Formats: sequence, C-alpha cells, structure tokens
Amino acid sequence: MIEDPSPKKQKKVIALAICIAFTAGVLSMFVLIYDPEPPAVSLPQNIYGTPLSGMWAIVEERTGIENTTAVLGDLTLVATDDGSIKSLHMSFYGDNEDLHQSYRIRVSPMSIMTWDSRTVDRVPVGEHPLVLLSEIERIPYRELIGEGTELIVNVNAQSGDLAYEAWYRSLFALHQGEVVPLERVVFSTNEPWYDIAIHSRMSGGSAGGEATPGGSTHRCTLFTFRDLGEAETVDYRDAEFSLHT
Repeated sequence: MIEDPSPKKQKKVIALAICIAFTAGVLSMFVLIYDPEPPAVSLPQNIYGTPLSGMWAIVEERTGIENTTAVLGDLTLVATDDGSIKSLHMSFYGDNEDLHQSYRIRVSPMSIMTWDSRTVDRVPVGEHPLVLLSEIERIPYRELIGEGTELIVNVNAQSGDLAYEAWYRSLFALHQGEVVPLERVVFSTNEPWYDIAIHSRMSGGSAGGEATPGGSTHRCTLFTFRDLGEAETVDYRDAEFSLHT
C-alpha cells in the first residue's frame, strides 16, 4: 500500500509547479517583447533595379485605401553614392471607408515604413501611384547619371502653362525603362501631369548643371508617354522617332 505524500511534500510540489509556470510566463513575455514584427516595407539595398512597385501592395494593405481611388501627390527618393536607399517620402490621396483621405508615407534607411493621414474635402485628379512607381523603378540611372553620386528623385504633379527646354536641362521620354531624348515640351492644360526630376550630388562639390539648394545638381527631367499625351508641344531630338510615335 502506497502512502499519500506528507503535507510538506505536497507544498513543495505545488511551489515547484507555480515556479515553473511563472518562469514559462516570463520567458513567453520576453519573447513577445523582444521579437518585434518584421518591417512593413523591405526595400533592397540598391536603387538600381529597386522594385518600388512592390511597395504599393503593402501600402494598400496597411492603410486600407481603396486601390482604384488612389492618386499620387508627390514622391522624393534619396539614394547614397553607392546606390543604397537613404529615404523615401510619398504623398497620395484616396478613399477609405467613404472618407477622402490624404496620406504621407515615410520609409527609413532601415526599411521601416510609417504614415499619417488626414481627411480632405476631395481627392484630386491625377495618376495612380503604382503607374509612376513602376516607371521610376526602371529608370536607367547609370545611363543617365553614372555612378558614385548621391541621387535624388523628385516626382511632382503639375498643371497650367509650363515649358521645358533641353538647353536648360536634359529632357527624356520614359517608357518601361527606355528613355528617348527630347528637345522641348510645352504644357498648357488644367489636366495634371508629372515631371520626374533627377538630381545628383557629388561629395566635395557640384557635378555640373543647374545648382539647387543643398548642393545638389539637377541633371535631367523625364516624362511618361501617358503624360506627354497631355502636352501641347513635344519635340523629339530625333525627328524620325517623333514621326513614328
């Protein structure tokens, strides 16, 4: 016949069980605290061939924006002289649960994405962010700028009367990674278009061209074929090419 353990032994067993449970709870809490979620956006280290378009699916999911209503406001992308992405800022508009919203997205060098939003009266007319992100990611930066310089890419919505001249800064038509030199582009419309300006900045001085605040140099401006369709005048450097477009 097996005798029941003494009350003192029962207390030791209970105390040991409580200690084990408490330790397990502490360890579980430690794992939860020190095992953070992965970054919202994971950008490659190099601007050459950066799949920016893949970022939009994450933006859409996290913000809850209705994809078909999205309109790009502006975008600024900065890359260091070795091509590593330094920062990315983007604004856009869209509807979310029947409210018109304005969003500002920020991506840090550690690929952490944050954003804020506010309610606005209306969503402006413009291009979907994914259309421009898909074009920007395929710009042949090495061909246009070379390497060894810090790159700044600015995308801004424009409207009204505005003329661009190649003698002032290099102009290009952009379509799926292909660039074609332009001589002159003139817009005179209330319909928005986007100019894509590429700046460079070399350590120790200017790289030539139009100097801008902060020591950067405006190297060239690009337009998508869609936006060139809104222009009043488009003069290609190669007249033969313009006859076939």
